[in-house]
Amino acid sequence: MIRINLLPVKQLKKSQRIKKEIGIFFASLLGVLALLAIIAFSLASTVSTLKSDIAALEQKKKSYDSILKQIAQLQKDKQALEAKLEAIKTLQANSQVTVRLLDEVASRTPTNRLWLTSLQQSGSRLQLQGVALDNETIAQYMQQLEASEYFKSTDLSGSSQTVIAGKKLKSFTLTTTVIVPNT
Repeated sequence: MIRINLLPVKQLKKSQRIKKEIGIFFASLLGVLALLAIIAFSLASTVSTLKSDIAALEQKKKSYDSILKQIAQLQKDKQALEAKLEAIKTLQANSQVTVRLLDEVASRTPTNRLWLTSLQQSGSRLQLQGVALDNETIAQYMQQLEASEYFKSTDLSGSSQTVIAGKKLKSFTLTTTVIVPNT
């Protein structure tokens, strides 16, 4: 006798295979979701660690702010002191030059024909006022001043006749440029 199997074997196998594939799909989907959850948790942990590190570094930076302010103040104080030292050096150099200028003026002034009444220095300009016997004496005095290494371009600013003790004399004003020679 022949037996005929009327059960749908192919359909049963097919439905079992589909169930198996759906199970594998959901299992792999759960695996992927679990992996993503682990990665997200790891990244969240790293982010929180980095945030706490940033907060600690900000706190440390704030602790250094007072030190940075002190350093900035010390730098300002240093610059002020350097400026004062430079001013002192300049004053010392200029005081020596002023003494030398007065010596040059005194040594080049003919005492029996010319008398100085005023001497004013402002910066590199020196103004001399005085009285001389005549114009020739003033011209010679100007040449002697220009011959000095401390003076250049001596100019006669003004000259007029004046009477002193019954004598007619020449009142004059000279302006010269002061040069500091290299020593």
